[in-house]
Amino acid sequence: MIRNFKLEKMKTIKSVTILLLLFIATCTVAFSQNGNEYKLALSSGKLYVQDLGDVEFSTSSSNEVIIVNKDHRSNQSDRARGLKLINGLGLDDNTGIGLHIKKSDSEATLIQISRNSSSSFNIAVPKSVTIVYEHASVHGKTVHFKKVTNEIEVTTTHSGVRLEEVTGPMTISTVHGDIEGDFVSINQDNPISIFSTHGDIDLAIPSNSKAQLSLSTGWGEIYSDLDIEVNTSN
Repeated sequence: MIRNFKLEKMKTIKSVTILLLLFIATCTVAFSQNGNEYKLALSSGKLYVQDLGDVEFSTSSSNEVIIVNKDHRSNQSDRARGLKLINGLGLDDNTGIGLHIKKSDSEATLIQISRNSSSSFNIAVPKSVTIVYEHASVHGKTVHFKKVTNEIEVTTTHSGVRLEEVTGPMTISTVHGDIEGDFVSINQDNPISIFSTHGDIDLAIPSNSKAQLSLSTGWGEIYSDLDIEVNTSN
């Protein structure tokens, strides 16, 4: 659904595409660590985040990715204290907050060490870094993008996506998750594509937005308070 900010919510769009341009960047990486917080020097490029079930993204004003595990210490059992988790993929906790980081010249990847972890993460990302979030398991919660101006790429199976005062560009695809939120403005320089196979899409965009919209649904229905001209010639 596409609507203005002040109106009641309505649901069930299966895809939204706003056609604009493409952006590519590069990155350099360095690290620092402090308690439940981990800092990654990354001024541009891509940050891949894989299978973090409970995470909120925001835009950082610095040149560092700032990662906070809000309850890392409280989630450790007494039996596990002082012991090292053995990960089936051979990954170790090289951040001290339950994550493994892989890096190269052009990108960095965050992977959660424990599949059973219930940790909640806040991740602030420099605005010139593209956020690539992937979650494939059934245990994911809603991933939250709060006042994010970064480019976003999201692929989930069961996790929902919450957008709060975002601008795009973005590519979001989920199978069973719902996608909802609002745009504070529409970035006209790059494409926005939003798709859910079985979930609902409920979005608000500013009434003065100038964009070409392509809306389609396989089995659901489309509701909007925008003046949309329907092409019936096909």
